[in-house]
Amino acid sequence: SMTVRVCRNGSLRCDGKTVNVPDTWEQFLQECAKQLAIRSASGAGCRVYNTDGGELSSLEEILPDETLFILDASELFTDRKQSTAINDDAWVRLNVGGTIFTTTRDTLIRDPNSMLAKMFGRDWESKKDVTGAYLLDRTPEYFEPLLNFLRSGKLVMSDKRNAEGVFLEAQYFGVTSVLAPLQEMIRSKVMAERSLTRREMTQVLLACPSNVSLRGQGMELGGLDLSHLDLSNINWKMSDFEGANLSRTNLDNAMLQEANLSAANLQYASLRGANLQNANLEGANLRGALLEDRGGLRANLEGANLKEAILDDSNCSGANLRAANMRGCSLENANLLRADLAGADLENTNLRGANLNKANLMGANLRKANFDIRTTVSSRQ
Repeated sequence: SMTVRVCRNGSLRCDGKTVNVPDTWEQFLQECAKQLAIRSASGAGCRVYNTDGGELSSLEEILPDETLFILDASELFTDRKQSTAINDDAWVRLNVGGTIFTTTRDTLIRDPNSMLAKMFGRDWESKKDVTGAYLLDRTPEYFEPLLNFLRSGKLVMSDKRNAEGVFLEAQYFGVTSVLAPLQEMIRSKVMAERSLTRREMTQVLLACPSNVSLRGQGMELGGLDLSHLDLSNINWKMSDFEGANLSRTNLDNAMLQEANLSAANLQYASLRGANLQNANLEGANLRGALLEDRGGLRANLEGANLKEAILDDSNCSGANLRAANMRGCSLENANLLRADLAGADLENTNLRGANLNKANLMGANLRKANFDIRTTVSSRQ
């Protein structure tokens, strides 16, 4: 039978209990009450929430092995008949883990699908402390940025604040609109901690003799500013450059096979003779980049992912782009003279003003590609 992990409201997931899901909703509430020592043995009045803050009311809504939070209405809420409606603009005092916050009910219910909106709905009045402040058994340090987000719609956090903790708090209360910016904040922090600095990279380059071949396979360089540096002739195979600034960087003859360059800035970078076979360049900006054939040593982008990349004004003369995914790519005014595009996916590609003279387009997908009278086409068959 299906099992789930149940926790009391305000507790950590590690404090929960594993229960088997029975045949009826009433039996499930009774089992939760038994496992969590809830006052009402029958589980009557208990409310069930998932980790996204959504309230569940039937067994069909339960997913296998998920974590659920049980809200004991007999402890946290007074009777409906005794509750009084609160105006949207009424001021509310919250006691969050011993810290007092003052806000309005309108702020607390701003996200109508969140747990806060349900807790402070018109039909319920949450349990209060001796001063009249509503009790929330949560961590105030993580709750404060969430409350400020509900007030202003903007996420403002100091560098010392734990973004992971705020993310879990947002998940608990079901404030889904703040999850994406928190995820990006966590990602940026992780990338900053694991990456070299520009200064450290420069010191490595200066310390290495010109006749020594550098090896940088599998390095984590996402988001790093490497603009204007000479990174030519270096083995960067399978390295992560996601979101890195490589504008006007010299990457001639670099080994970038299977490297991740998604969303990287490669404007006016030099990639002549570089090996980018099967590299991920989705969403990368290669405006004005140099990939032209250097006397038979052409840039190799065979099988590369260039989906929605920008190659406007780039020089790809003689480049190997066989079987490359270039869907939605912009190649306006690009030089593709003698480029090998056999089997490439060019669907929805912008080729306005591009030079395709003597390019190999055999087997290429040109469905919905945007040509105009300025485009020069003389493909090899």
